[in-house]
Amino acid sequence: MTRSMSRILYLTWFTFAIQYRRTVLGPLWLLVGPSLFVAVLGLLFSEVYGIAAAVYVPHLAIGLVVWNLIAGVVNGGATVFARYRGQVLHGGMSLAEILAVDGLKTVIQFLHQALIAAAVMALFGVPLTLYSALALLGFALLVYNCGWFLFFFGVVGSRFRDVGEIVSAIMRIAFLATPIIWMPGEAGRGGVLGAFLTYNPFYHFLEIVRAPLLGNPISPVTWLAVGGISVIGTVLAAIVYRGYSRYVPLWV
Repeated sequence: MTRSMSRILYLTWFTFAIQYRRTVLGPLWLLVGPSLFVAVLGLLFSEVYGIAAAVYVPHLAIGLVVWNLIAGVVNGGATVFARYRGQVLHGGMSLAEILAVDGLKTVIQFLHQALIAAAVMALFGVPLTLYSALALLGFALLVYNCGWFLFFFGVVGSRFRDVGEIVSAIMRIAFLATPIIWMPGEAGRGGVLGAFLTYNPFYHFLEIVRAPLLGNPISPVTWLAVGGISVIGTVLAAIVYRGYSRYVPLWV
């Protein structure tokens, strides 16, 4: 392991752990909110929608945990350099290190909350098969796209502070427009509801992780969407970061 990587991992763990100093449960607080959300809404909405709890609750639990990873990166991406303003101005960390630390911290939070999804799957007897391993590829693609998002919106958000507010507003709507607390079913593939699935990038990134774990097929449209976003996002992030990252200390 290189010295730079060791430094990033240390800073990530330090930044993560310091949030929970003087608390009794420490990082276990990450499990409290999502656990209550899944337990209460899972049992309630399974009755409201008339769906068996063994089907709905795993759908909700995995969807919520993956969404928290996506939302954590998206909401934090536009304000990342503003939150690390001291390190940016004093040169304590390079911009790339700041992005890496912030992204890895969100991934660590996800890994804690993944215990909730694992517990729900075990409780309701959701089987793990060889096909379930495809979720690892989906997770890798999701993390990769979180990376380019941080590079792109980290720079753009430092220049235009309104971007953070805009993104935050969009994410509140996107949560409701993405099948997390609701299930589309086969009837939802067409009409207006179908548009929420086809043209919703969050749905596609959610699906490449959740579908294999639940034994559901992944649509070719989803793979095409994820692949296209990955390529386009990488190009945009490279252009913006290489061309404008040197101005970040002036903007923050």
